[in-house]
Amino acid sequence: MIKKIIAGCLILCISYGIVQGQSGFPWPRLTRDNKPWVRWWWPGNAVDTPGLKYNLQAFHDAGIGGVEVTPIYGVKGFENKFIDFLSPRWMKMLHYTINESDRLHMGVDMVTGTGWPFGGPQITLADAASKVIFQTYILKGGDHLEQPIRIKDPRQKKIAKLQLLMAYSGQGKKLDITKAVDNAGNLSWKAPAGTWELIAVFNGKTLQKVKRAAPGGEGWVMDPFSADALHRYLQRFTGAFAKNSCPVPHAFFDDSYEVFGADWSKDLFSEFSKTRGYQLQDYLPALLSQGNKDTVARVTADYRRTLAEMLLNNFADNWTLWAHQMGSLTRYQAHGSPGNLLDLYGAADIPEIESYGSNHSDVPGIPEDSMGGRPGKIDPLLLKFSSSAAHVMGRKLASSETFTWLGEHFRVSLSECKPILDKLLLSGTNHVYFQGSPYSPQDAPWPGWQFYASINVTPYNTFWHDIPAFDQYIGRTQAFLQEGRPDNDVLLYWPVQDVWAMKSRNILFQLTVGNASQWLSPTPFHQVGEDLLHEGYGFDYISDKQLQTTKVTSGALQTPGATYRALLIPPCKYMPEETLQQIARLARAGAKIIFIHSLPQALPGLQHGPKEIAAFKQLKASLSGDQPFTNSNGKAFGQGTLFSGDNVGELMGMAGIRPSGFPAAGLRFIRRKDSLGYIYFIANLQSQPVDQWISLAKNLSSAVLYDPYSGNTGKGWVKSLTPSHGRAREKEPQTALYLQLKPGQSMIIRGYPDKDVTGPVWHYTKPAGEPIPIDGKWKVTFEEGMPVIKKQYEMSHLVSWTTLSDSAKVYAGTASYRCAFDLPKVEAADWLLKLGVVDFSADVKVNGHPAGSLWGVPFEVHIGKYLHTGKNTLEVDVTNLGANRIASYDRKGIYWKKFYDINVVNMQYTPFDAASWNPVSSGLLGPVTLTPLREMHP
Repeated sequence: MIKKIIAGCLILCISYGIVQGQSGFPWPRLTRDNKPWVRWWWPGNAVDTPGLKYNLQAFHDAGIGGVEVTPIYGVKGFENKFIDFLSPRWMKMLHYTINESDRLHMGVDMVTGTGWPFGGPQITLADAASKVIFQTYILKGGDHLEQPIRIKDPRQKKIAKLQLLMAYSGQGKKLDITKAVDNAGNLSWKAPAGTWELIAVFNGKTLQKVKRAAPGGEGWVMDPFSADALHRYLQRFTGAFAKNSCPVPHAFFDDSYEVFGADWSKDLFSEFSKTRGYQLQDYLPALLSQGNKDTVARVTADYRRTLAEMLLNNFADNWTLWAHQMGSLTRYQAHGSPGNLLDLYGAADIPEIESYGSNHSDVPGIPEDSMGGRPGKIDPLLLKFSSSAAHVMGRKLASSETFTWLGEHFRVSLSECKPILDKLLLSGTNHVYFQGSPYSPQDAPWPGWQFYASINVTPYNTFWHDIPAFDQYIGRTQAFLQEGRPDNDVLLYWPVQDVWAMKSRNILFQLTVGNASQWLSPTPFHQVGEDLLHEGYGFDYISDKQLQTTKVTSGALQTPGATYRALLIPPCKYMPEETLQQIARLARAGAKIIFIHSLPQALPGLQHGPKEIAAFKQLKASLSGDQPFTNSNGKAFGQGTLFSGDNVGELMGMAGIRPSGFPAAGLRFIRRKDSLGYIYFIANLQSQPVDQWISLAKNLSSAVLYDPYSGNTGKGWVKSLTPSHGRAREKEPQTALYLQLKPGQSMIIRGYPDKDVTGPVWHYTKPAGEPIPIDGKWKVTFEEGMPVIKKQYEMSHLVSWTTLSDSAKVYAGTASYRCAFDLPKVEAADWLLKLGVVDFSADVKVNGHPAGSLWGVPFEVHIGKYLHTGKNTLEVDVTNLGANRIASYDRKGIYWKKFYDINVVNMQYTPFDAASWNPVSSGLLGPVTLTPLREMHP
């Protein structure tokens, strides 16, 4: 079956090439970076050269541009083939992988370790991730502490080291009495008069080991805040590559920050005093949420800021420096970190976000099968952190770990994947990595080797039949989204100081994808971002550090990677003085600065002298004062302009920044700019179709539409709008583009500001009559799947093939539907074939001609050019999911869950068992109709 599918994939790729070659506006030739890449799990590192060659060839033939090698736990029964990570034999396998990938014009990344996070046998307890342990004691004046100062946690008794013992009186006195403690923990100190609280600080260890480690990669997790620990950790990699003369990968990868409970490092006290200007040990009660609330918030924020800077300076920057010295790049998932995500993402060559979990789609017909889980929604504002860092810092690529835990095993369709994919692309991602594809030996029986959190993009998955078309959609889109530079109008300042000052259960505050409802959703920053999205403005986030690298050129804000027309400051409580000073400098140099609601209220952190506070207040007064803004206003400031008010749309209009009309029509968009003009990617992720003129923020002379799903291209309709057609404040003519998009459809637009391009026109159509059902008899044969079904069936009414027989009930693969019909005697410029409900993908042939590979909503295709008068034949090859077959396996007790560590679990992280599953609907369900179309000329 696998060989047949791969052969079919090759035929499909050839047919797509023909469509591309015949187009008047050709698609870009795809590079390896345009194509999607895949996380390639190596279970137990039990790989060999025939298996590597087979897997890589399959990836190549399906349109995948590269792999990320990630070693994990092994497969039972293959222990004799396990290879220790970074051993000479392992390096030989990596060397072969890189050479073979080069031959196939593919790329290779690798994780800087095994499983996740960083750690392994080279990490001693001294270099392992640390956690602070506080123990408190109360003494009255004149008393001695009878009990020894020893760690109480039994797991930490032989590990945690006493780092500090402080004594605090009720009158505010602070004494460091650490030297009064002997090696046995006995305290030789008599409490002075009054009541004293003693706080002992132990530098303990999280005792976390590498998750899902591969052979040779087991060990403690590394202290991520220590430059020395990182240096010693990376020496193992430097030595392995040098000793084995292996070429380095395209990029070294760091997975999402999952260092649990690591809230300390042995150098934190000294780093804190150097950067914050006071001793943290003087304020340990505040760090433990004791005392004045404002002091508690400020000390906690200072602690979190210090930890964030240590993570950036000691880990992220040094890791990237090491990779560059090795001749490679870094790919970094910073989310989950207790740090400034924008700065951490920006430290990498390729910042990477991830999509995680099942997600609801408003597009009708998208399956949502989370097996009892409640689908959530991806927040587009969360996805923008990594791409914003890429845009601001000038990184060409912004990647994504894509489809992690999207649905239950064997129940995820490509149709379900598309809305998630489009949301990532709209957020600024332009370099997709599938999560993921476990290596399987060529002779591994179905369902092959599996990984528990992956949708398993492998030849063993039935949707592999459609992966070439899916990958071509991604490649076509990313080819455009990697061109030129981002073209967002607004920089939105992220007030991370407000986040660090947030009250939480623990002093450690990790900014994860899963807890964004705590640190992102309830903030004014998020609300302003939603307003910008709704109003139709493109924007990127910027941090305090990144703002310091921003300049003004001809009135525009210039970061290392892009140009922006305005800086927008959301409501925030805290702002560093150097940030407000830089904002003022930018305004004086000619920038447009927009303050929403009010200026920042105060300096962050605890240690500020009267002069600093006075200077901050004076600077605020020179900008716009200290009162909340009610009406929208603008005033000159140096060569620039300051705008203030509560209404984002009004303020943007006053700043002369036009919105795009896509959101008003329910569409999402992203825009880039290159030497030819503007590039838009548009997606209709709502429940309603769009058939209207869309006003554009950038004036165009002409535009070409590219449909990455079908491959169709053509010159679109563009016209000028008079001011009366746009917003009341518009004084200049504005152009508009006509778009027709069904729910679920997407489009690429290349706009030319000063050129009227020539070529085939885009075919806008309207129905010329009612849909006509194709209701003849359907002949159904099962051709590529298991179990083998030789019988041919005939259907008068389309139903799930699971109702046909016991064998069909557990079948996984492709079935062919054939039907003959007479072309209706209706005058039509074209005909639209609608397949109705398809479970779960369809390849369409009309009179023997390939008409389209339909793997996502809507399941419809224009087929007029393939029809002729009289009798016609329609053939629809439908591929289902593997759910019914795996359910049969579990009912029969077939042994396939043979993996170490977590083995295979379901979405609730309990042992996976499909034995009780009901049959999943499969096949062509219809109704299948033909709709006559006429050309439309608005």
